[in-house]
Amino acid sequence: MPTTTPPDRHPDDRTAAEQAAAPAADQARRARRERMLAIVGCLVGAAAVLFSAGSTWVSARVQSGVGEKVVAAPLAVNWSGSSLAPAVTALGLLGLAGTLAIIATRRLGRTVVGILVLLAGIAILVTAGGIAIDPMGAVRGTDEVHAVVPVGEPTITGLSRSAGPWLASFGGLVLAVTGAAVVARARTWPAMSGRYQARVAAPVDAWDAIERGQDPT
Repeated sequence: MPTTTPPDRHPDDRTAAEQAAAPAADQARRARRERMLAIVGCLVGAAAVLFSAGSTWVSARVQSGVGEKVVAAPLAVNWSGSSLAPAVTALGLLGLAGTLAIIATRRLGRTVVGILVLLAGIAILVTAGGIAIDPMGAVRGTDEVHAVVPVGEPTITGLSRSAGPWLASFGGLVLAVTGAAVVARARTWPAMSGRYQARVAAPVDAWDAIERGQDPT
């Protein structure tokens, strides 16, 4: 009996199911790409903040006395970011933790994570940016100044700033933008796959099957 070969299907002759699945697949790819960008944003922002926090932000000379009443030679003092703004380091660690939280949490949880990362970024930006613009207020009450001038009014001269507070400000800005993006888009992102749970349960299911006299293979 002769057989006939079905004609090749034209690309435009897709079924309705295939046409409906194409936009969904594109949306899933876009969601995964957005989630990856958010993870990278948290990593970049947190890395900038934590790296800068360990470096010198401000340098100056500190001596006891004011004006003509100076009674000691000036001493060079350097202040790191963690010394001037210890909260910046903690907030940077919070941004770093956001990378894992974005992966592990689901819609509502990711929204909460996004809000926390957004607030942390704003706090870093305000704190580090304020020191970058005018560090004198932050420097004057530090332990380094009190160690040089334990009693009396200190004189601080030759004050200079490094790029450290500006780098931390940049990291805070990246975290703030990333957190805002997470809040706006996290509900459309996929959650962690459940296949890991299935792999854990497989040995138990196989053992139960053996006890019932069934072949698990």
